[in-house]
Amino acid sequence: MMKLLNKLKKKKTNNKSVQFDLPKAFEENLKYISGTEINPADIKRQFVKTNTRYYLTVGEINCPTGRIIVSDPLAYLSANRLCPLLEIQIPIGMYPVEVSICRSNEIGIRMCTARLRIRNTEAVVYKLAKPTKESAAFIGKEGELSGFPVDAGMISICDEQVAKEYQSFIDNWYKSHPDGNHYDDYFAAFFKESENKFPQFQRKGGDFIEWENPESKNKFVMIASGFGDGYYQSYWGYDYNNDLCELIVPLINPDLFGV
Repeated sequence: MMKLLNKLKKKKTNNKSVQFDLPKAFEENLKYISGTEINPADIKRQFVKTNTRYYLTVGEINCPTGRIIVSDPLAYLSANRLCPLLEIQIPIGMYPVEVSICRSNEIGIRMCTARLRIRNTEAVVYKLAKPTKESAAFIGKEGELSGFPVDAGMISICDEQVAKEYQSFIDNWYKSHPDGNHYDDYFAAFFKESENKFPQFQRKGGDFIEWENPESKNKFVMIASGFGDGYYQSYWGYDYNNDLCELIVPLINPDLFGV
């Protein structure tokens, strides 16, 4: 993160048109992604189409159990570590995943919020998505902590069964590639393919994929985590009828960066 901040500081110095305090904005964004409350208006403003903001569906996920895991797919989900299973279960089915994106000269192209659409209604309130006691990434003095760590710059939204299938795939892949790296030698090609398909919405190398397990044929998505590594929260969204309609993972608040 410090390397990224230093790079952005340098860019700010060379661009006199920047009107915001970049280090302060970066600090405020850390609070934003690790907080326990989220303003629906902040999220709604992201899912619009302007000169600097956009959103699109990056893929669909299979949910054969309806039990959802939100985690770092490359560092932790593949190893079945620090990947909390959420308490609330959604109906079995297949669901689209959207991502809001911002683009600016100062911070480049960035993924802002990942959203799993469960129902085609608007969320008017968000509630912190709590993990099961057994799967919580960390345990504090007052019990299980919500949220999840990211150490490989990616997040994923994945069904519990699909996660197990993914872990089995990775284990089998390493048996055939004992000296390999599952990102460099396997997933990087999928991200490059995604970049070629949507070059206007991603950085070089790609920022999102829908991946289908070749063994089970079940899918989940991987999305670049805003400014990279850190600790992120997820929230359940409820509509005017108090029906569960979405799950979000806030990554960047573009309002903080003048986008």
